Amino acid sequence: MDELFTRFLENNFSELAGLTVDASIPLPETMINELVQSELRGNKNIRSCHVTVHRENRIAVDLRTPMWPWPLNLKLKLFGSVDLTQSPKVRAFLENNLLLGKLGGLFKVLPPGVTLYNDQIAVDLDSFLPPEYKKFLPLVKSVDIRTEESKLFLDIKVRR
Repeated sequence: MDELFTRFLENNFSELAGLTVDASIPLPETMINELVQSELRGNKNIRSCHVTVHRENRIAVDLRTPMWPWPLNLKLKLFGSVDLTQSPKVRAFLENNLLLGKLGGLFKVLPPGVTLYNDQIAVDLDSFLPPEYKKFLPLVKSVDIRTEESKLFLDIKVRR
């Protein structure tokens, strides 16, 4: 069975024409913060970052940087789906601290793959995906995002 599954993976599921997968992945706030900490390890521009997930696609990000004496408390409203048009991106509207958010972008506080423009922030998921997973991106047809208190859900549709 392992050999068969390995072959499917190596051939990008080409033998499984008509494959459909609909999945809902619940990500608890603790896991999101573990992922963020893992990605920020070694980043000298960010002392700490904590994400709090709220209802109605709202999240709060408490960001501390040595370049600014006070913490940045950003309130974000996530778009309802991942932008898959080019490189997959999670986008959100900044609901507060627009000026401070823009200064953070100007001073290159944010890690590569995180872009701030106007009143929006975009996280390029391709920047954070390991190379061995990138080959599966063409199979992903949609990713919807929804939240409840302390949990984010990714509703994913995969087609071959």
